[in-house]
Amino acid sequence: MDSKRLLERIENGNLKLEDEFDGMTVHVELEAADKLGMLLKSIRFDSSRPPARVEAALRKQAAAIVELNYLEDLKVVEVDGSANAVQIRSQKPSKEGFTEVILRHGTSVALERRGSALHISKQVFERLSDDLERICLIP
Repeated sequence: MDSKRLLERIENGNLKLEDEFDGMTVHVELEAADKLGMLLKSIRFDSSRPPARVEAALRKQAAAIVELNYLEDLKVVEVDGSANAVQIRSQKPSKEGFTEVILRHGTSVALERRGSALHISKQVFERLSDDLERICLIP
């Protein structure tokens, strides 16, 4: 995926966008963006390449998400084996809100900010985009 291309579209005023890169679809929703940063409401990656073993992929993806400690400390809240989904949330929600990540079927990683949007720099957005794409592709 080309996170630079996403940033270009954001800099051109797109606060809600969808793009496809080599079998990967990304959805981004922002509350606002300026020269230095943005208010992120949600970002989701969907892969067209299902893993051979969904349960194993979800375990690895969940572990990788929890290791992303540059946003907030996250923890696994629920694993639903019948729906092939994992729910991950902020360990310590603040009065402004919390971050929630939902993994589905080993092919979808969705990060959503509940409450106030997440204020991040463009550099952090690039890093987050690259990390979420990498995690979405974990077999």
